[in-house]
Amino acid sequence: TDDNFATIETAVSEGRRLYGNLRKGVRYYLACKVALVSIFLVPILLGIPLPFAPIQIIVLELFMDLAASATFVAEPQEKGAMKKPPTSPKEKFMNRAMLQPLALGALSLFAAVTATYLVAWYTTQNLPYAQTVAFATWMFGHIFLAFNFRSEREPLLKEGLLSNRVMLLWALLVFIALVAGTSLFAGPLQITGLNPADWVFVFAVAFAATFWMELKKLRTGQI
Repeated sequence: TDDNFATIETAVSEGRRLYGNLRKGVRYYLACKVALVSIFLVPILLGIPLPFAPIQIIVLELFMDLAASATFVAEPQEKGAMKKPPTSPKEKFMNRAMLQPLALGALSLFAAVTATYLVAWYTTQNLPYAQTVAFATWMFGHIFLAFNFRSEREPLLKEGLLSNRVMLLWALLVFIALVAGTSLFAGPLQITGLNPADWVFVFAVAFAATFWMELKKLRTGQI
């Protein structure tokens, strides 16, 4: 709407930021969906109870995935975005550069939740406890994966934890909701309380299963 050529640069910059953030949000959302479906496969094959009750899946769908995906809207533009060549109109939205991190993220969530659930179930045979462990691992894994997916190339240490405060606020709310859910709303959610050792266990497994991607970005420059 004006004759200032600098406006063109601003528009291109904003367009690249929006397109990149859209890819990040979609990649994250689909990774969570693939992981959720995959998590049920091992228990079914082993003939043991499923790791999530229906009410827990509803909470995860309404509170976690969509809210987390929306936080990518506030993600600032990555460094060097304006130095990249224009994206070809023939380039597929779901290209290899998007599918590979998607698959790795889904595999990471699947591995974390499956491992903690199987350990909890086979050591106690207590279904509410095992499902609570799986639920808590899933919630922590969601948080870590969202921060991993903020950039395909830049490690979180270089981006800065505070550069996306909307995502940081969402992560804090998720943690508060998880603690409240295991104490105040355990009955409606069909979960139970966890002791400090359980919290350390689920946190450590979720962190290890997802944050290895940060080490990969430090070493290779990509997920």
